[in-house]
Amino acid sequence: MLKKARENKGLGTREVARLLQIDAALISKFESGQRQPTKKQLHQLAELYAISLDALTLLWLTEKILREISGEPLGLQALQAAEKQLNPEPQKPQNSAIDALLEEMNALKNKMENLRDNQ
Repeated sequence: MLKKARENKGLGTREVARLLQIDAALISKFESGQRQPTKKQLHQLAELYAISLDALTLLWLTEKILREISGEPLGLQALQAAEKQLNPEPQKPQNSAIDALLEEMNALKNKMENLRDNQ
């Protein structure tokens, strides 16, 4: 994504390195996946290339996670445990057909009581 964005802007790696005040070899390593930019560098690259910071950050985080858990027998389980910690509140299950019917009956009951009270 970084290489394509750089090329779309018509920039060379040396020019990007000069603008961001980092080593040109580092830009090549970011593009090849040998190294990951810092969060600050990520922001600078997104701004320089005029690309979505959210999309770039999502890709950056995904790569960081995969580097840590790839090849780990419990990697997927660890990821699922982390997800539970990030989303501690259980998702409310969708109402079943019976629950939806009961809610509708309650609403009708309330309407009928209101009609009776207004007579």
